[in-house]
Amino acid sequence: MAEVGAREIRIDHVFDAPRDAVFSAWIDPDQIARWWAPGGLEVPRETVEIEARVGGAFRLTMVESGGGARLSIRGDFVEINPPELIVLRFEPITEAIPDVTITRVVFEADGERTRMTLTTGPYTDEMRPYAAAGWGESLANLDRLLAS
Repeated sequence: MAEVGAREIRIDHVFDAPRDAVFSAWIDPDQIARWWAPGGLEVPRETVEIEARVGGAFRLTMVESGGGARLSIRGDFVEINPPELIVLRFEPITEAIPDVTITRVVFEADGERTRMTLTTGPYTDEMRPYAAAGWGESLANLDRLLAS
């Protein structure tokens, strides 16, 4: 993780998978349900709604494992350029994330691998480390999904 701005997160990650496969994992509801949530949470497939076009919906619900609390994620595609770029705008989630956040994901081919750069924010000072950890866990899930 590297600081982009005082309230943003930047994560650079290399996947051992082709760019098309990594990009697809970001827009395929079946795959999103398998990797999006960090530890202790899951995404029921029936809660995922993806319309991979500018203005299209990006919605899902994270549920505590075992059926606990629910956290709805509601956003839309601001920009999409397959298989190079996705920009998502997310509505405020809770008082912990009180602002609209923008998540920009750049996918670069590196032979059979993919270099992905994710920039997201703004987050409050208190929430930023938790958001970074959550994104890190979710991307580790994506790594495992792409390797299977």
